[in-house]
Amino acid sequence: MSRTHKHITEEAARYENVSDSLDYELRGKRKNTWEGRWILAHREWVIRATMSSIRGGTLRPGSYRTKVIKERGKVRTIQSVSRLRSIGIHAVMKAVEARMDRTFVCDTAASIKGRGSHYLLRRMVRDMLRDRKGTSLTYKDDINKFYQSTSQDFLMGIVRKTFRDRPLMRILERWVRMLPEGISIGMRPSQGLENLLLSIVSDHLMKDKLGARYYRRYCDDRVIQDGSNYRLTAHIRAMRKCIDDAGLTLKSSAQLWPTKSRRIDFLGFMVSHDGRIALRKTTKQRFARRWARVRSLKRRRELIASFYGLCKHGHCAHLFKALTGMKMTQFAEIGFVYQRDGKKEFSAHKVSLREITNEPLTVLDFETDIKTREGEGRYVVLVSSEKTGERKFFTNSDKMKKALDMAREKQMIPFDTVIKADGGYGYMFT
Repeated sequence: MSRTHKHITEEAARYENVSDSLDYELRGKRKNTWEGRWILAHREWVIRATMSSIRGGTLRPGSYRTKVIKERGKVRTIQSVSRLRSIGIHAVMKAVEARMDRTFVCDTAASIKGRGSHYLLRRMVRDMLRDRKGTSLTYKDDINKFYQSTSQDFLMGIVRKTFRDRPLMRILERWVRMLPEGISIGMRPSQGLENLLLSIVSDHLMKDKLGARYYRRYCDDRVIQDGSNYRLTAHIRAMRKCIDDAGLTLKSSAQLWPTKSRRIDFLGFMVSHDGRIALRKTTKQRFARRWARVRSLKRRRELIASFYGLCKHGHCAHLFKALTGMKMTQFAEIGFVYQRDGKKEFSAHKVSLREITNEPLTVLDFETDIKTREGEGRYVVLVSSEKTGERKFFTNSDKMKKALDMAREKQMIPFDTVIKADGGYGYMFT
């Protein structure tokens, strides 16, 4: 991958970018801490000072705090810096990731906008259903202590080949070399730069040079499938060699097996060769134990919402009913609505207005004053149709906003409509 990127600090130091980063870092309860209140009281000064430190390449992590956490049997040491420093590095990494994300192969996920675990899960299941023979063998490996064992010199060598921006290089090098050895866990630059490292040494090698069709990576977990034992063995040798060249080591749990004989433990789910998706045994046990302990109705609703969010991505309707006593189709009857910062969240697929014009629709619900990448004050509208089910769209059309407000005031929601272009490059309900 020979592409290099320039002038990134100019994008990162834009007023709008730093302002959005400040709002992101102080979202939710964070703005009520003493540090959050101080930053908000001096908002303009913080933004201008951060812009200056980015342009001059003087942004530093400063002192950092460490926290030891135990999660699912693993002990990790997490590093964090002050919220003031986080604003600057968030603004820098937004600009960096906007360039890097375009270079990642489509079967890479984690810490990439729009590519979470469920994105990769859907791609895996789709490929296994389409090509049973071509996915009949599976190999899975995992890098041992990925962040802690990463060579800072090796990572900076990759960064220098990828970017041609001196202020940016000075900023990134300070964050990469923040610890005596290895890369910090939990910091924004670590996730993006480790993705860049594996993208170059592993992903593009497997996809572009060796032509591995069913290669997938989520952070440092890799799965490759093939129908030929000879070809898959050659791919495995290449995968192991590229990890050795990067100074990393694989865990001893790396295995190769016929896909039909055993399910694939990947992305928090157990995936069968026939495309069936089940939850891990430990996930089921963890929920069942918490469910048995909790008596508060509010906490039970939160647990159900969380468990439902996992089960809906797999074939888990029977499991959900066995543990909670409710059918998954009756989940809405408990009265729980997903919210963020007091605003409703609709889990339906997002579409553009252009995709749903001239189609009979039912407007089910909407939420006002939503902030998106395009700006503030948008409405998000949940609609449904017989052919495609529930979908959502965002709008800033004054005509549509007024119509929705009037419908809510007159208690006319849900209502049937057809969305049409109004001739002035806008849309309206008819």
